[in-house]
Amino acid sequence: MTQYLKSKTCPSDCLIKYDFHMKQIGFLLWFCLCFTRCLASDNVDSLYIRYFSWDNSKQPHIITCTNFEYELPYTEFRISDQSTICKLLNSMNKLHKTSETDFSVGCKVFFLHRNKVVKTVCLNSKYILINGSTYYCTKDLMNCIDDMMRHGAMVDINKRYISGKYGDEYHLGREVLFSKLETYLSRTVPEMITNSKDTRIVVHCKSNKKGKTTQAEIQVYNEELSTSQKKVLEQQIYKFFMRKIKWMPDETRMKSDWISMMYKIKRKIKSGVDSE
Repeated sequence: MTQYLKSKTCPSDCLIKYDFHMKQIGFLLWFCLCFTRCLASDNVDSLYIRYFSWDNSKQPHIITCTNFEYELPYTEFRISDQSTICKLLNSMNKLHKTSETDFSVGCKVFFLHRNKVVKTVCLNSKYILINGSTYYCTKDLMNCIDDMMRHGAMVDINKRYISGKYGDEYHLGREVLFSKLETYLSRTVPEMITNSKDTRIVVHCKSNKKGKTTQAEIQVYNEELSTSQKKVLEQQIYKFFMRKIKWMPDETRMKSDWISMMYKIKRKIKSGVDSE
């Protein structure tokens, strides 16, 4: 009887041990699969972190994704450790969406694949902008970034800082923008305005993420022009930017972002003036 019981219990013990080992193997396979998916789905092999401050009170004014690089000093770090990159990506996948679309940016993260930026993320201690949508930022995500900066390689930003040029945001390039504006003004602006001294124009535009102009503010500077003449010129330039200009799409663009440019209408020299 005893021998029979022992023979009966042996298969049960073996099955328990076998089941336990299979669970361990299954867990390891699941972990490896999740880790692989994390990297493969986002195609990220490295990232750059540009950090200014988590504290909005230290910022002199609204800092957006667009003007962030002009708010020196910021510190830049390069991260290539795959496990920490995966941890950050996983943290980003757990965030909750919000309708908030405008906030002051304190940190900017560039995700790279083979030295090419595939995703840009902007955030502060409350919100984070990902693929054109805003989410609530979490303490875990901030801690993850802080940890990355502590262990990442610091980059010399003085060699990487490049100032932007007025009009670069136009989807066909600044030279085409100025050429179109010149042609438009030559057709629409009265001669009495172009015959006066040089007129300096400052344009400030706002655009949505798709590149459509949503707001335009025009300032005209010319002492020889009357108030009504300046008004006519402002209205014509306003129509040009609101109706004819499309900017480059930018999913990081915010409501507080301005696109600024300066332009000069040169005085027309009448024929025969040079010969006098």
